[in-house]
Amino acid sequence: MSSFRSNLYDHFKDRRYAALFLVSRGALVLSPILLPVMGLYVLARGWSALRLARANRRNKLRYSPLSRDELRVARSKLLNNQSRRSL
Repeated sequence: MSSFRSNLYDHFKDRRYAALFLVSRGALVLSPILLPVMGLYVLARGWSALRLARANRRNKLRYSPLSRDELRVARSKLLNNQSRRSL
C-alpha cells in the first residue's frame, strides 16, 4: 500500500468509527423512547387486524347457501342467457 492510500484510509477510518459510535449511542439513548412507541404501534395494528377478521367472518355468512333446486334454476338461467347472447 502506498503512503497516500494508507494516510487516506487512516483519515476516513477514524471518521467511520466516530459515526458508528454516535449512531450506536443515539440508538441506546432513543431505545427507551422508541421501544414503547413501537410496542403500542404493533398492538394497535394487531387489534385492528383482529377486529377486521371478526367483521369479515360475520359478513361472510350473511347469505344462506342455495338449495339444490335454487342452484339448478340459477344455472339454467345462466345457460339460457349465454345461448341468447350468441344469437
